[in-house]
Parts: sequence; structure tokens; C-alpha cells
Amino acid sequence: MVFVFDLDGTLLDDEEKLSPENKQAVFRAAEDGLVIFASGRMLRSILKFSREHFGREFVTIAYNGAMLYIPGKGILYETKIDPATSARIIEILRQKGVHRQAYVKDELISEEDNEEIKAYARHSGVDYKVVEDLLDLVRKEGSTKILAIADPETLDRIRDELSPAFTNLRIFKSFPTYLDFVPKSVGKGRALKLLSEMLHFDLKETVAFGDNDNDADMIAEVGFGVAMENATEKVKEVAKFVAPSNNDSGVAKVVNAILDGGFDTLFRMEAN
Repeated sequence: MVFVFDLDGTLLDDEEKLSPENKQAVFRAAEDGLVIFASGRMLRSILKFSREHFGREFVTIAYNGAMLYIPGKGILYETKIDPATSARIIEILRQKGVHRQAYVKDELISEEDNEEIKAYARHSGVDYKVVEDLLDLVRKEGSTKILAIADPETLDRIRDELSPAFTNLRIFKSFPTYLDFVPKSVGKGRALKLLSEMLHFDLKETVAFGDNDNDADMIAEVGFGVAMENATEKVKEVAKFVAPSNNDSGVAKVVNAILDGGFDTLFRMEAN
């Protein structure tokens, strides 16, 4: 069996901590099956998390699907926003006075050493680099992802304004205060489908957990999609089951129910 776990808001609680119950559930899932971590985080952040908490690496979908990593084989797939589009997004976010950061060659880069980048780096457990001109950098290199950080209402307005103008991008929230810009082809669902072809597993026999809008396509892609109780309505609409919240070790409850009694156990849980 294949289990796919989003991290923030799903496997981790609101304090960004991994409960002992969820940790043990991941170990259980990995004993006889395949575990995949699927996150909007950069690759080095996910791998650091894996090593620190589990003493190993798992198959990883990073940057919401822009990068695929398999332990022992390395990065098997990567795509990025072209330089011209990257530069235009940075220009617009500058004009709006919104914090912007780019991910280039799996490095976190900002042009302002402000509280937003510091808080994000703490949240992801990674270092960051400050450059004099982020626009100049992305004009040369492009970017795997661009992230804007601001209050939810500001990000909603930016998303609604820019989505029709940048049809070559997916623009969505991965967190209430995070607005992601990635190539149009990128998505956790598409990345999971690519992995199923590479590793020869059946998506119909795959369980995936998520909470935010960037998880919806992945939840819809698998045979058994699980939305957390704290998930957005978009995710709940496409899920087959709603688990207890991330603050209540909902992942562990569902994984253990499946491994102990099969999928029908979940529907008895929901009925109760």
C-alpha cells in the first residue's frame, strides 16, 4: 500500500510539531508499503525533516510537484518558471510592496533580510540567502517557485488579479499567508501520477492526506483521498473521508484504522 503525506497542516500540528502518534504511524506505513512526502516546501527542507524525525529519507514530492526525489537515485524530475515570467512576477510583487522570495537551485533567496524571510526559514528549517537584486538573479536563472507572503486578504486580491494574466502559471495558497507561483504543469496530483509510473504502483490503491488547496488535485487523483478536519472546503469536496484534525493526530488515526482493519473501518469511524 502507498501512503502520501502532506506536511504542514496535515502531518504536523499548528505548532509545526510532529506528534508521537503520527510519527509512529509513518513508521508503520513504511514497514510494508511505500511512504511519500508531498509538500510545497523546498527539497532540502523536506529531506532535513525526514532525517531528523525518521532517520531516513522517503520518496519526496517537493515544491508542490515541481521536483521529484527518490532516495538513492536523486532528483528525477524538475521544472521551473522561465526567466522572463519569474522577473515579471518579482516586479509586480515589488510594486505592491509584498514580500517575495524565490527558490533557485534548491536555495531560498530574498532581497530583503526581513521578518518574513526569517520566520519562513525557521518554519522550514533551512538557511536563506539575501541578494542585492532578486530581479537580476531570476532574469538569469528562472525559479523553481516564487512565494509571496502577506495577510490572507492581500494574497487573495493578488491571486485573483494575476491568475488571468499569467496563464502559464498556477497561483494558489499553500498556507493562509503564503501565495505560491509555479509552472502551469506543476501539481502534487501530476507529480504523484509520474511517480506511480516510475515506481509502478496503482493510484487506486493509494491513500493521500492533505489540508490545503494545493493538495486538492492529489486528493482527487488517488483511490482514497483523506482531508483533515482543518482542511479547506476545496479539499473536503474531493476527499472520500475527513479525518480528525492535524492537532488531534488525525493522520495516525486513519493510518492505524486502515492497517488494522481496512478501508471499511474508516466509514464505521465516520458513521460514529
